[in-house]
Amino acid sequence: MAATAAAAVSVSPTWASPPRGPEMPDCDTSGAGARLHTTEVVDLRAGLGARSRSLAVLAANTEFDAVCWGMTPDHLWWAYGQVASGRHAGFPHGRRGWVGGRSLAVGHRH
Repeated sequence: MAATAAAAVSVSPTWASPPRGPEMPDCDTSGAGARLHTTEVVDLRAGLGARSRSLAVLAANTEFDAVCWGMTPDHLWWAYGQVASGRHAGFPHGRRGWVGGRSLAVGHRH
């Protein structure tokens, strides 16, 4: 349901689609991209799911540009994209990774 709401907000990321391979399951790009923000402190993960390695810890209200969606085997949705604000946005085009959908909301931070 949250992914459907996120689909209504549009952004144009300046970098290519996520890579494909054994560590990167296919992403569902229908309705992507979306400007989201974190609703709490959350890990930016290297892969889909909470067992994946943490790349960074994002503060609440960090803006995140999602380019695709994924679903874990236990039916939790995750967004793949790049960090658009905060301390991890300073990398070329922002740090990229996965964020759990339960910690994301549609739109710019409040």
